[in-house]
Amino acid sequence: MPSIYESLRWNERRITAHAATQHIPLKFGEAGTAGTRATLIAGTHGDEGPWSALAIKMFCERPISQLTGRLRVILTANALAAEVERRNSWIDSPNSIDLDSVFPGNAEGSHTDRLAAALAPLIADSDVVIDLHGGGTWCINAFVKRFEGSEQLAADLGAPFISNAPNKRGGLTTYARSLGIKVANVEVGGRSGREMYWTERNVRGLERALATLGVVKPDRAPAPADPAVDVGKTEAMRAKVGGIFVPTLREDAVGTIVPAGTELGKILDLHTLAELQVFTAPYERTAIMLMRPQICTVEGSALVYVLARPA
Repeated sequence: MPSIYESLRWNERRITAHAATQHIPLKFGEAGTAGTRATLIAGTHGDEGPWSALAIKMFCERPISQLTGRLRVILTANALAAEVERRNSWIDSPNSIDLDSVFPGNAEGSHTDRLAAALAPLIADSDVVIDLHGGGTWCINAFVKRFEGSEQLAADLGAPFISNAPNKRGGLTTYARSLGIKVANVEVGGRSGREMYWTERNVRGLERALATLGVVKPDRAPAPADPAVDVGKTEAMRAKVGGIFVPTLREDAVGTIVPAGTELGKILDLHTLAELQVFTAPYERTAIMLMRPQICTVEGSALVYVLARPA
């Protein structure tokens, strides 16, 4: 029996691009003919890597007989950004435009505006939208954003941490919510030695979420998600000065809780390697939601951690 992936009907929209190619394709696959329609989208930000797309593909490798609703997959939403591993498309330079801030787009606007305009109808006729992001090429994430009216969806996705999401002006999920669509924003995974652990965890989360929604019916009921730790307001920790970043806690620390005063990492002078800044856990119980896991050079103001206090 073919898999869902093998049964996908591939479609494309042509988006104006640069002089050498004139147009690029926005490709999406669809399977199923009736029932709840779920749209899974990855690659809105090009620097967040292909892990979310891989998780979607791995999820779709189950038999087509398990599909009880309708499924749409958009594996690379922002191809020009993805090919250069940048957050936003280079074609809009010198004005970098975030695809996740211009919905529902403008068919006569910039490349990114036109891309959003092509994606908007695919979002608008969905019953549920799961927008998969991640840490990407320079960090690892371990949380899901929860929206009012879609609480069970966020819980089923099984991230270590869960936070209430604000309405982001022009955001993909904000646009979907304005149409009454259930949404979740996944911020899980990134480049590290544990990249397949997080990818496979996302696969299990997708299975749970879509089984609850009636889009798929696995042969065995998915195991319940471990309860996510609810966190309050998040805090971004940034480098006060440029230099060499050396993490004290490594990639296995993301998604965990550490006590106050725990050394997280430090900034060293590029020329002398003198210690310039030390990052420590600020709360009695500090949730590590995002971190840089590798030694690297950073600019002053570079994002190094996102932390939160468990609610």
